[in-house]
Amino acid sequence: MGRPEQPIDPGRGPLEQFAQRLRELRAAAPGSTYRAMAARAHYSASTLARAASGREMPSLEVVQAYASACGADPEAWTRRWHRLQRDVAGAPARSAPRAAPLPYQLPADLPDFAGREAETAMLLDTVLDALDEPDRRSPIVIGITGGPGLGKTTFAVHLAQRLAPEFPDGQLFINMRGFDERRLAPETVLRQCVRTLGHPDERVPADFDELASAYRSLLRHRRCLLVFDNARGEADLRPLLPGTPGCVVIATSRGSLVGLEGAQTLRLEPFSAAESLELLARTAGAVRVAAEPVAAAELAEQCGNLPLALRIAGARLASRPQWKVGTLTERFRDERRRLSELEAGDLQLMEAFSMSYRALEAGERLVFRRLGALFPGLDFGPLVAARLAGIPEADAEDRLETLVDANLVESPGPGRYQMHDLLRLYAATRWIAEDEPDDAARRLLAWYTGTAAAATRLLMPDWFGLDVPALPDASVTTARDALHWYERERHNINALVRFAADAGEHDYAWRLAYAAGGHCVLMRHWQSYASSGETALASAKRTGDAAVAAALAVNLAEAYTELRRPDEAVALLEDAVAHYEDVRDAAGLVQALCGLSHACVRRGRVDEALEHARRAYDNAERAGTPWGEGSSLCAIGRAYAGEGRFEMALKMFRAALDRSEVIGNRWAQMRSFQVIAETCLEMGDHRRAADAYGSALALAGEIGDQLSEGRFRYRLGNLRFDLGDFAGAREEWRTAEPVLAALGDPLATAVRRRLAEGAARVPRPVGRHPRRLPA
Repeated sequence: MGRPEQPIDPGRGPLEQFAQRLRELRAAAPGSTYRAMAARAHYSASTLARAASGREMPSLEVVQAYASACGADPEAWTRRWHRLQRDVAGAPARSAPRAAPLPYQLPADLPDFAGREAETAMLLDTVLDALDEPDRRSPIVIGITGGPGLGKTTFAVHLAQRLAPEFPDGQLFINMRGFDERRLAPETVLRQCVRTLGHPDERVPADFDELASAYRSLLRHRRCLLVFDNARGEADLRPLLPGTPGCVVIATSRGSLVGLEGAQTLRLEPFSAAESLELLARTAGAVRVAAEPVAAAELAEQCGNLPLALRIAGARLASRPQWKVGTLTERFRDERRRLSELEAGDLQLMEAFSMSYRALEAGERLVFRRLGALFPGLDFGPLVAARLAGIPEADAEDRLETLVDANLVESPGPGRYQMHDLLRLYAATRWIAEDEPDDAARRLLAWYTGTAAAATRLLMPDWFGLDVPALPDASVTTARDALHWYERERHNINALVRFAADAGEHDYAWRLAYAAGGHCVLMRHWQSYASSGETALASAKRTGDAAVAAALAVNLAEAYTELRRPDEAVALLEDAVAHYEDVRDAAGLVQALCGLSHACVRRGRVDEALEHARRAYDNAERAGTPWGEGSSLCAIGRAYAGEGRFEMALKMFRAALDRSEVIGNRWAQMRSFQVIAETCLEMGDHRRAADAYGSALALAGEIGDQLSEGRFRYRLGNLRFDLGDFAGAREEWRTAEPVLAALGDPLATAVRRRLAEGAARVPRPVGRHPRRLPA
């Protein structure tokens, strides 16, 4: 039923008289509850009730909706509302003016906004329903997420403009710039909000906590709409959430925002085909699009159904009335120029690039050109620029900082730089026009290959069976250095392998991919391993070196096996086995046979797996290679485990551990302890499993394998919990969570879930728990 309305004294003034007439209109209408009216008016019941409260000036839109919901003529009430405006303006003031004007900062909605009808309706209903909840105690938080080009900001503004009449105390809009170097810290945003809401500058607190308290206090009795655009993540948004239910927050981010408490998140997807055509019609002209439906549909596909790309394409057509839609479609078919075609309309920006470039000294121009033309990665450090320009690192850093000042290069963090795609295209055109022949690309590839080899030797000293020399003065000197370098450069390495192959530098392509392969195995980056491995194998075949091609095929097969592509792995390995038999290479044959055994286990062909593994061991024993014996014994153990013969598998894994201790391969020792632990679990022996995990954990710490360290701690915590050691379990989980989260491992979610559930979960009885051994 709701609470009764407070009485109004119409004699106080025109606002109260207007409100009284609204109440009389509602009383005379059938079905006159505010909730029933809200369903017809598409405004919340609380908004309609405030319009007839006599305490504030209602908006024209709300008055029109109120009248329509009561069956009255909106035009008549529009005239009454305008008379009220004049009457209120001429009435004497009854209270002191506000200390500061109300903020109404929302950008204008686009007149040609298209699409997102279902998303708009869903979020409007969500907000309006929440505003009507009588016992709501927290603010309403809407998160709009998705990748670049999906129109997150445009949609947020459109939604906010639809909601604006619900918030008479103001609407704030702040671009937090969460993904560029101008990112606004939460403290900066809070300070801006506090000032906007009327807090005197001299009283704005300096302390962060006091600033947040002042912000929440200012919003305590207000109904405000707060739009925080382009937020980096949950941590930046949490301090900005009001403490009371009268406000609504709309936040956009490229992140998922799944950890933002109480938020309803909507991930935007590319437009449907119909929405894409609607946007093209609104921007380029409905008649033109309707006249060429096939070309328009192709154009939408060429734009990837991304709202931003579609808007640019429509704008280009609108500015060229003599073009057909098919004209632009034909131009877009050349993928090499599609990006430049989409951006070519921004002539002022390109001219600004040219003006900045011409103002540079010759040295900065050289670095800029070569970065755009010869570096295909995502971001880079000063050493990349140094190798490309053939100058010392300190000089390269100085030149990069000059480029940052000229807005030709961005710096997302200390010592890291990146270049916008459009600037990269511009730089490449300048390189073609100005650069003399140089070995810059080879210098860069040699540096990456030598550093990758040095890093892998620190992590997996026995990885190398092929000749890839390490860089003598490499910047990585410890295992942790190597891990950090690889995690920072992994995507750049993949791009450089492709770049080298495309440039005909096939020796660099396979050597770089091979050198980096050890890290991919260690960190289980199987998809990256497969991608670079395919390019490397193709390059090795182009060089005509059969031995290199066979070794790379064995490595690529391992990635295929882990990616559940065993048939492709077997095909590669059978060819490699045949090659190694022909050339009588015992070490290579052992590796190929072990890989073949592994793939057969994944195919469920355990008998074949055991046969290949035993043959590998025989060859390793004849060749006298402890590393090969250890690998073969592990392969035999996997096959036994696949048959359910766990005692035999344990013997093989322990024998493999002995071989790895002989040669001092700590990584192999760690993996042996891991499979011993998993086998003990299969046998129901939790205590021995815990001991083996503890040994694996210690080795992971020694070699700096943080991912394995975090995963082992998680599993060790599970074991301690099952054995009744709840405090020990929680300690392991607490230690594992930040490590796994920092490395982006999805297992971090499982750790957080275990910590949250904790003692509420009943320990499993100590005994056999069937699970699959890690292959």
